[in-house]
Amino acid sequence: MTSDEASPPLRVVRLHPAGGDETADRELDVDLSEADVVVADGISEGVDRCDGTVDCVVSPYELTDGTADDLFDRLPESGSPPVVLVVDGGDGTVPAAAVTAPFADVVRRDRPDFGPRLADAVRDVVPDRTNPRVVGAHPTEASEMDAWKANLFDHLFTEIPLHVFVKDRTGRHVVVSEGPVESRIHRESSAYLGRRDVDGVVPDAEARGPYEDDLSVVATGEPILEKEEHFAETDRWFVTSKVPWRADGEIVGLVGIAEEITSQKDRERQLRITNHVVRHNMRNKLNIVVGRAALLANEEPSGHLDSILSAAEDLLGLIDEQQVILGIMVGDPDPRPIDLSAVVRRVVRSVSDDYPDAEVTCRVDSDAVVSATENVHYAVSELVENAVVHADDPAPEVTVTVEAVGDDVSLRVADAGPPIPRFEVEILTDRQPIDQISHSSGLGLWVVRWVVKHADGTVSFAERETGGNEVTVTFDRAAEHEP
Repeated sequence: MTSDEASPPLRVVRLHPAGGDETADRELDVDLSEADVVVADGISEGVDRCDGTVDCVVSPYELTDGTADDLFDRLPESGSPPVVLVVDGGDGTVPAAAVTAPFADVVRRDRPDFGPRLADAVRDVVPDRTNPRVVGAHPTEASEMDAWKANLFDHLFTEIPLHVFVKDRTGRHVVVSEGPVESRIHRESSAYLGRRDVDGVVPDAEARGPYEDDLSVVATGEPILEKEEHFAETDRWFVTSKVPWRADGEIVGLVGIAEEITSQKDRERQLRITNHVVRHNMRNKLNIVVGRAALLANEEPSGHLDSILSAAEDLLGLIDEQQVILGIMVGDPDPRPIDLSAVVRRVVRSVSDDYPDAEVTCRVDSDAVVSATENVHYAVSELVENAVVHADDPAPEVTVTVEAVGDDVSLRVADAGPPIPRFEVEILTDRQPIDQISHSSGLGLWVVRWVVKHADGTVSFAERETGGNEVTVTFDRAAEHEP
């Protein structure tokens, strides 16, 4: 092995020779400076020092209480550190045991480069310290190691909270982790066993790519590492790694692991959205402020002040919406029971107070407790106020309905205003990417989107036959309030 400054020091036991020559001790101190050398006066003390943490033993053949052969007899048959034998060799002979006994290496003291050669021998015989021997409370006996590994493997697959899997050469699942994964990609672990992804485990449109990756890993022996995969049916993202599984030098399948990164991808998506909205909308509003302010310097205020005030209010609203979204993205995403009926009533009262010319009608079921985050009131407020503000009629009519049916609770906001632009709906529902040309006019409906997504709900947009829009948000009814 090579020394690594980040690794702990080598632990070496050095046994004294029978004649008391400490040359090897001095040489180790100089040429193996990274080692922690412990001196033992005889075989008994040397064996006692080999407690499972020692990397190597350096021993002369003749010891104060026996020979290096006797040392071998006293050391355990397995799990013992390698032994480097130091021999005199000055008369051209070495002990027969240096050839017949299983010493890791033999170094002659009479050579002029004895020190460096001894240090190199120790480094070479020490196992790779990036993959150390299992010691301490774990087995070191080869006969016990297989059972220990099997137990560790079983524990890994029953406890680790990740989607871990083993597949054969055809892509069929052999083993799937059973740990506490909150929600797997599509099914429970037992549903995968004996089946390929294309056998109905995963929707067909989403199964083909991962299945082809399986076959590629098996055919080429090349791993696929940290590949991002999107499962559109549930709008979830995973990062997946797959490596070949080899037995007796042959590829017999693959081992893989998938970790969900949906929250990370959601944050990245919202950053892109905010970047476009801020760059486009804020720049336009600021251009209005700057341009009208320049006109004010040369003529009567007339309508310029109104334009400046309107642009400034729009900017403040945009900033407020950004702050709400930021709070949603970094806040507690865990749903809890929320009385949607009470939330809707409060929002309707507030909007009616702010817009007295509007007629906002509220019809709600009494028992409409949903599973949602505490930010649900932002979504309700955005939908109701949006319907009022964007209406053509100075006295708009808006109907808000909350209906509980079975395990679902639906919130519907209907208005008679102009249709929500199709491209905006497509962006909000991920059917079209946001870009320089197609981008949302604001962030309000994105507040709705993220609140609903964090509640595992759905949102849909429709044009009413009589004119206007109907936005429907569906939540799961809270478990303790299910019929």
